[in-house]
Amino acid sequence: MILVGIVGASGYTGEELIKILHQHPNVELKALTSSTYTDKKVREVLNLDFPYDGVFSSPDIDNLEGCDVVFFATPNGVAMGMTEELVSRKIRVIDISADYRIKDIDLWEKWYGQKHLSPEFVDQSVYGLPEMHGQRDRIASSMIVGNPGCYPTAALLGLLPIMNYLPKQNILIDAKSGISGAGRNLDSKKLFSAGQDNFQAYAVKTHRHYPEILSILQTVDAFDSDVLFVPHLSSMVRGIFSSIYVRTSLNEQKEISDVYQEYYADSPFVEICNNDHFPRVSDVNNTNKCLISLKYIDNTKDGVNLVIFSVIDNLVKGASGQAVQNMNIMFNLDEKTGLI
Repeated sequence: MILVGIVGASGYTGEELIKILHQHPNVELKALTSSTYTDKKVREVLNLDFPYDGVFSSPDIDNLEGCDVVFFATPNGVAMGMTEELVSRKIRVIDISADYRIKDIDLWEKWYGQKHLSPEFVDQSVYGLPEMHGQRDRIASSMIVGNPGCYPTAALLGLLPIMNYLPKQNILIDAKSGISGAGRNLDSKKLFSAGQDNFQAYAVKTHRHYPEILSILQTVDAFDSDVLFVPHLSSMVRGIFSSIYVRTSLNEQKEISDVYQEYYADSPFVEICNNDHFPRVSDVNNTNKCLISLKYIDNTKDGVNLVIFSVIDNLVKGASGQAVQNMNIMFNLDEKTGLI
């Protein structure tokens, strides 16, 4: 069995991790920590639909001793302060925050407004997007995996297959997230009243997922463009719907579809939809799937001629599910184990 610890287990991401890992056939939950709810019963804090008698412990290294892997479902800055001690004890780390997503330390410190506490481990870490070509082998051999952000997951899965067929341009990513993407907090600007219909743009030009998206795209040899990333918050509970607008040198719908089908041939969680199907957020809720729909427009003049729709559950494929997918790869399991 894989002995698992979760730091920050009382948030939305931590709760989702507990639900997934509780029914994982190869996992035993060894330590669930929470700085807010230390010593409280897990079931008194979280809405679990199964019996569980565990208690939250404090997020101390000693409470994680004996784990095989520790997930960080924490605010940015927590994982980087504990990684060195965990790795020294041969405990693998999967960070669902942003501490190990960006290799450029100066860039990270600029966007996250704090000093990075373990820059020496950034080079050792691997970006945990399994579907990106070459990543599975890197993930399998790594002690530290930086789980991608939710918006970057949807955007990158939509863009990566076609990067070799994009002339220089400004790629437009128009993305919408459910309110759970804001996490469990009391920031009134990020909360909607129960039952209230609402929709708003936010953090235009300042969202921290922009440099993450750009830095990963820049690892692709053919990339010579910039990104305009516009996030929106909606009053749906969960899900991300990204509409991506690009110009491409490919000029036939079938040719484009074939490129995507080939790229994701060995990716069980990515599905390329039929040309006449537009995916819905409800199609992926509570799953680790990404649905991609491609719409080629052949009557434009030097403008957008391909619209890529990429849809995920922000709490699963955008966070906890992808983290478990990475764990499966790290421990030589079928990456689908425990996931739907």
